[in-house]
Amino acid sequence: MIPGLTVLTKGSGEDPLLQRVRIMNGFIFLVLLLASQIFMSPYFTLGVAAGGLVILVNFHLLSRILKKAFIPERLASPKAVILKYYLRLLGTGILLYVLISRKWVDPLGLMAGLSVVVIALTLVGCYEMRKILFKEAN
Repeated sequence: MIPGLTVLTKGSGEDPLLQRVRIMNGFIFLVLLLASQIFMSPYFTLGVAAGGLVILVNFHLLSRILKKAFIPERLASPKAVILKYYLRLLGTGILLYVLISRKWVDPLGLMAGLSVVVIALTLVGCYEMRKILFKEAN
C-alpha cells in the first residue's frame, strides 16, 4: 500500500485534503464575489457568480463520479466513467456557450469565476508543500 493513500469506502468520512480543497473553493468564491461586487459592475459580478457556480458544481460532480468509480465493492467500468466525464464536460460547454452567446454574463467575469478551483488547488498545494518542507527541515 502507498503511504498517505487512503481508499474511501461508502460510509467513511471524506479525505481531509479534499475537505480542505472544498473549503478553500467556497472561500475563494466568496472573496471573488465580494470583491467584484464592491469594485466592478453588476454585469461583471453576475459573470463571476455564474462562473463560480458552474465550476463548483462541476468539481462536485467530478468528485462524485470518481468517488463512485473507486468503491472497492463495485468498481465502475472505465467506459462508464469516461462517458460520465464527457457528458459532464459537454453539459458544461453548452452552458458556457449559452451564457456567453446570449450575453447574459460578462466573459471576463465568467473567466474569473471559472478560476475559483484553480486558485484553490494552487493555494492548498502550496500549503501542503510548505507543511512537507518545514516538517523535513525540523
